[in-house]
Order: sequence, then structure tokens, then C-alpha cells
Amino acid sequence: MTNSKKKANGCLWIFIFGMLVFFGVAVVDTLFNFNFILTILAVMILAGFFTNRWFGKPSVKGIIGNVILIFLIILFLKFVGSILGDFVEEYDPEVSFVKEEGVTMEYRIEEEDTVSVFTSHRRWRDNYGNDFTADLSVRESDFDRLYNHIDTYQPSRGGNFWGNLYDYIDRTDTPSLDLVMEAFEEIHEEKMLNQMEFAEMVVSCIQDIPYSFVFQSECQDPDHYEDSIRRILRSCPECCIGNIPYGIQNPVSFLQNLKGDCDTRTVIIYSILKHFDYDVAILNSEFYRHSILGINLPAKGLNKMYYGKKYMVWETTAKYFTVGELPSNFDDITHWNVILTSK
Repeated sequence: MTNSKKKANGCLWIFIFGMLVFFGVAVVDTLFNFNFILTILAVMILAGFFTNRWFGKPSVKGIIGNVILIFLIILFLKFVGSILGDFVEEYDPEVSFVKEEGVTMEYRIEEEDTVSVFTSHRRWRDNYGNDFTADLSVRESDFDRLYNHIDTYQPSRGGNFWGNLYDYIDRTDTPSLDLVMEAFEEIHEEKMLNQMEFAEMVVSCIQDIPYSFVFQSECQDPDHYEDSIRRILRSCPECCIGNIPYGIQNPVSFLQNLKGDCDTRTVIIYSILKHFDYDVAILNSEFYRHSILGINLPAKGLNKMYYGKKYMVWETTAKYFTVGELPSNFDDITHWNVILTSK
């Protein structure tokens, strides 16, 4: 009797049961978006059933001990994995943007005329697990008209070069973003989003678009660049667009090809939220060589005071960054300067 119990509760039973649970949870969690805890429990039940049939039934004490042990190990591994994932995103917010997204040519009827539009069918999840879909479109005629307009920009004399450039881009492109504004307004009405939820929806939509470098000169071989750029371009050679004046795409051009870096994204988000009457700002840092959004809404986290108003900072190039949160290697607020505000 003692030997039989020992065999049923031995190392082989635990090993087989554990392997079935680990692999089962991994497969189900990868293929289906089920609740993680329920997935573990369901897989454990099945794993216990098959292990008992193959190797005998252990004691009740053995079952409870094994289940608790495996359950805790899986939760621990899940926790460690999420921490490591957050660290990667925090250390290098561009590293995950190595996939391509497509833009298609489509047609729509406007005032009894057929109009060609560039459309990206976007599906994304915000930082709180809410799913959204939207068709972001710009007319081909607007793209053709505005494609090279930054080439003709005449910088004004005096300081704040970037603030003046972003303001010019916003004022020039925003009237041609009406189809995009309509798409976001439909989500607003359908989901009945409050002010912060709507801002989160817009920002996460742009965060979710794969990252691309925008260079004033031609895109070169990855080995010509510093390590952080070289690493990304080696895994994603198409994540670069060159010969762009001032290294920024105007919003209409960005929506035509979805190639955008930090200030390309910051400007389009600024334009969209400004259109919906938000008090938003653009912050640049020469020290970090980066651009982020600021928004004047009640929230907790990092912020920049500017003429008595508190602008919560917002990273725009990486998924999973919420309002008031910056990567640890960009989070010294003294290195950030407000260069443009909507109000």
C-alpha cells in the first residue's frame, strides 16, 4: 500500500502533470483571449484527468499540493514575463515596432462624385483593455496637394523654430483630416466615452502604429547608425523613410503611409485633440532628442507646469504608456520644454 501511494505521488506524476499544464496554458493563452486564471484551472482539470489515467490516482493531499504548486509557479512566471516585457518597452520604446501595417486605396461617394481615399483599417486595444476599430482615411487629392508643403515652409525669425513649424503643420493639415475626425467622433458617440477615455482612445490608436524613423537624408545601411537605431533597422529595414524635410511627416502624409517617429505622431495627436477642444501641448527635449504630448486634464503622474497650467506628459511612440508616464530613460522632467499649446 505504501509503495503504491509513493508511485502515484512520485516525481513522474508531478513532472507529467506539470508539463501538461505548462504547455496547455501556453497553447490556450496564445490562441485564445480567455481569462488567464480560468484557463489555468481548466487546463489543470484536464491535465489531472489524463495524468490519473496514465499513472494512477494520488492521494487527496498530493493532488492539492501539486495543484497549488503548479498554480503558483505559473502565476509567478506570468508575473516575471510581464515585468520583463514592461522593462523592454520602458528601456527602448521603439523596439516592438517591427511589423508593417497596410494602407489601401478605396473609393467613397461625396456629393454624387466618386472620391479616392487612402484608408487604414485600424484595430487596436487601449491601455485599459478596451478594443476599438476605425477606418482612418485621407483623400488622395488632399495627399497630393499637401505632400510636399513642408518644403515651402519659411521659418520665422526668432526662437521656437519647432513650435512654429508644428503650428504651421497643424493649421495646414487639420482641415484635410475631416474623415479621421468623423471616425473618432463615431467611436465617441458609440462608446459614450468621457474626456479622458476619448483622449486615451486617440493616443493609443497612434501609439499602436508600428514605429518608423523619419530622416532628412536618405535611409542608409543600418551599420551607419548608432546602436539603438541599428538594432531596429536590422530587424525591420522598411521601418525608415528618408529625404523628408526637417525629419517630420505632416499628418496627411503619415496617414497615407503610416511611417512616423516621435514628432510625426505627436503633431497628429495634437491636431486631433485640439480639434476636439482639448488643452494640449507639444513638449520637446534636445537632451533626449525626443518629442511627447502634454494634456491639461486631472490625472496622476509626471507633468510639466507651464504658465500656471499642469500638462500631464504622454509618450506617443510606444504602446502601453498611459498619461503621466514616461520611459525611465526619458523621465527627467527638467529636460522637457513646452514649445506649443492649443490654448
